[in-house]
Amino acid sequence: MIKSCALALLLLFSAGLQAGIGPDSGWGELYQHRFYEPQTPVIPFYARASTGADARLFLKKVHDVSVFEGRDGRRYFYGGEARVCTRYTVTGSVSDSRRECLSYEEVSLVRELTTEFRYCTSRSDDDCQAYATREDEYGLDYSVPVMYRTSESDSYTLSRVAFYKPLRIGTCGGCAEKLDY
Repeated sequence: MIKSCALALLLLFSAGLQAGIGPDSGWGELYQHRFYEPQTPVIPFYARASTGADARLFLKKVHDVSVFEGRDGRRYFYGGEARVCTRYTVTGSVSDSRRECLSYEEVSLVRELTTEFRYCTSRSDDDCQAYATREDEYGLDYSVPVMYRTSESDSYTLSRVAFYKPLRIGTCGGCAEKLDY
């Protein structure tokens, strides 16, 4: 009897702790909770140093991105600033060389809403013989699945969607002027 009462209290207590998590929860709250994990889509941004010494790919979660309209009438995503290397030195031997960055610059992460997909349409001998391309546009509205697990030893699986969190990418006021677009 005592064990069953203790178990019931434990279940009620843990359900009460998790009751506050839902579609209205903040992103930080969801990422910090050990039993929930948002499956947030990402948008790729490419950053290049002005010197050409470095180029990097950054994957930004859609809730960390904003949208703005440039002076040319096209719409762009803004993903913040990124640090890239402008000058390297190379140390070590030819077979075991290491690059060390000597100076950095901040680069704005900006890209168009449109993206181009290239895929193989004909294969022969494990090589692609013909390609096709398709242009598409990233959306501004998302329904992000938030996964749930019942214990820390469980994994997040697609069969355990606790809820969907709606997300609309916000507008960046003043980005066109600040970024000179």
